[in-house]
Amino acid sequence: MNRLFLCVCLVITLAGVGRGQSDSSKPEAKVGRNARAKSSAAKQRVRRLNKREAKQSLAFARTHHPELAKLISRLKDAGNRRAYDKAVLELFRTAEKLERVKVSNPKRYELMLELWKLESQARLMVARQVMKPDADRDARLKRTLRRRAELRREMLAADIKRSRERIGRIETQLKTLENLDAAADRELRRLQRAAKITVSRSKGRSGKRAGKSVSARVGRRTGKQEKQAVKKTVRTKDKSKP
Repeated sequence: MNRLFLCVCLVITLAGVGRGQSDSSKPEAKVGRNARAKSSAAKQRVRRLNKREAKQSLAFARTHHPELAKLISRLKDAGNRRAYDKAVLELFRTAEKLERVKVSNPKRYELMLELWKLESQARLMVARQVMKPDADRDARLKRTLRRRAELRREMLAADIKRSRERIGRIETQLKTLENLDAAADRELRRLQRAAKITVSRSKGRSGKRAGKSVSARVGRRTGKQEKQAVKKTVRTKDKSKP
């Protein structure tokens, strides 16, 4: 049991290290003493997922890293609830993040999923290597890390390409603003066209409403006239009776 607990804890800890490295390109924010204290308190309180979320998290692990899913399930069976909750929460966050990417960028999703699988396998191998060194496992670990580096390079190259395309679009927009007077004239014409279209549509709707209103009034008058004619006919018949 101690070995199982240590193995899973190492996997979770190494996952945190991996996240820190993957976010190294982001600018570091200055963190005050109070913020650090709050962060520490938040880490101590591990969020417990509901049954549906936990089930989805384990299903994700079973699909993409069955060995890890078995280890986490054994934690629950052994009664180590805190370690189980922490491991399942880590899976849930990963699955959520990947799902968001899948919607916006399916190709990047495939890369990130494969990257996660390699990282997860590597973390598990490292944890087992720490507890029981093995030359064959060490060789497999190096191959896994090499493949991970290859995928990481591919993803960064795609990021550079996407950034260059975005810069190209921004430069095109910037060129249209080189002549400020011409840019102002274009914007004025655009606003005037939009205003004319709005006024035209508004008049069209008003005309339709007016037409319906007139039709309704005519219909009401016709109905009244018919009723009056019926009443006159009834009175005439009544007078003609002996």
